[in-house]
Order: sequence, then C-alpha cells, then structure tokens
Amino acid sequence: MRAIIVDDEPLMIRKFVRLTEDITDLEVVGRFEDAMEALDYVKNNPVEAVFLDVEMPEISGIELARRMRRIQNSIIIVFVTAFDEYIRDSNEIGGDYYVIKPYTKEILEIMMKKLRLLVKRQNKEIYIQMFGRFLVKKNGEPVALSGKAKEILALVATRRGKEISNEEIYYTLWEGRPYSNANMSVYYNALRRLKNALKKAGIEDLLVSTVRGQTVNTELFDCDYYAWKDKDASSQKLFEGEFLTEYSWGEYILANVVNGKWEDF
Repeated sequence: MRAIIVDDEPLMIRKFVRLTEDITDLEVVGRFEDAMEALDYVKNNPVEAVFLDVEMPEISGIELARRMRRIQNSIIIVFVTAFDEYIRDSNEIGGDYYVIKPYTKEILEIMMKKLRLLVKRQNKEIYIQMFGRFLVKKNGEPVALSGKAKEILALVATRRGKEISNEEIYYTLWEGRPYSNANMSVYYNALRRLKNALKKAGIEDLLVSTVRGQTVNTELFDCDYYAWKDKDASSQKLFEGEFLTEYSWGEYILANVVNGKWEDF
C-alpha cells in the first residue's frame, strides 16, 4: 500500500515512520510538513492512502482530505491527531479511520487490519466498461455475454443500483414491439440466458432480481462510467466521446455525459 503522511510536526512524522517500518505491506512514499506540497504529490503520483494531521497551518487536514478526494475518490483517508473533536468532521467527508495521538505500534497494527480490508474491497475482481463498447471483465478477462442478454445487463448497469422495471427494459430493448405476455416471454428468455452466463462465470450475484424488475450490486464491481460521474480525476481521460456504441438507447445517456448533467436517462 503506497501512502504518504502529512503533519506539520517533523517529530510526529519520524515517529509514524519508525512505528510502521516493520509493516511490510505499507510503503510510506512521501513525508510532508506542507499540506499544499502533499496535495501536489497526490495530483501527480499514485497514492492509495494518506495519513493526515488535522490542525495544520494554511489548510486543515479536513479540508486537505476533501481536496484529495476530489482528485482521487478512492484514496484512503486516515486522520492522525491529538484531538477527538474532529471525528464528526471526519465522518462527514467519509474518513476511513481516526487515530488519536499519542499512539502505539499496536494501535497502528490494528489500524492496518482495517485498511487491508478497505483495499481488498476496492480491488474488485469485476470491471464494467461502458465507454466504447459494453464489456464485463473478471480478473481482467472478458465474460462471455452476447445478444439481448448482454444488452439487458448494460441497460440495468447504467442505473447504478437503482431498480429498473422489467417492462421498461422490454420497451427500451424491443422498441416498436407491442407489449404482450407472448412478447415479454422473449425478454424473460433473454434474462434467463443472462443469469446462466453470469452463473457460469461465477458472478451470479452481480444481477439482482426484484419483484418488479432488475438492479445490479454496485459493491461488486468498478465501472468507468461511475468513476466519470463521480468526477474522479484519474478517470476523466477514459472518456473519448463513445458510450455503449452498440446500443441506440446509449445515445440518450451520452448526451447527458457530454453536457455534464450526470443523470441516468
């Protein structure tokens, strides 16, 4: 885990580095007494975690955390401070851990157990690509999906965990066909093929059927479109003007993306 520490007290930085030097999966790649220098470093270098003092000159650790999250939404934020009254502020910005000074090596080892779990959750094995053509990958390898089964998942995934009714899926994908029980059976056959394909790939929990329709479990995967909507700086270069190019309904979402509206259609 590549990490930096930011504290206006050099002695505190040295203490932290000394107490964590035996933690083999933690690499302190940057030590900063100046908050703005730390911010510039995060802009230009890969960093997974940052350890922040709260009370610092120029800008506080809370504000620094906010700015770092704008640059990299997934960065792990740990506040290391002598004051516990900032816990509420930490919670408001989604701080991941809070260490009170003075701390011991044992306390930092407990902290690392939590951080390892966070990293594991972030390094998801499933990735969904929506920029360009729709693609689902598991551990870097494409999952075998095709036809209407694949298109159903693409449409459901654009809703980012929000339910979409079976009727709306049908009307969108089979545009022009009248609604009837017979025609809906075509949809349910495609849905069955999708579920079988996901089960074969070992990712059947990706799609969740509800009483009315379908949704996806967003905790299980990363997605270029989601990262773009979150304005994660590291994802902005991924969009080159193409979005779900094989599906005509993708044009409606593309218009929102290009115009910066960020809504799903």
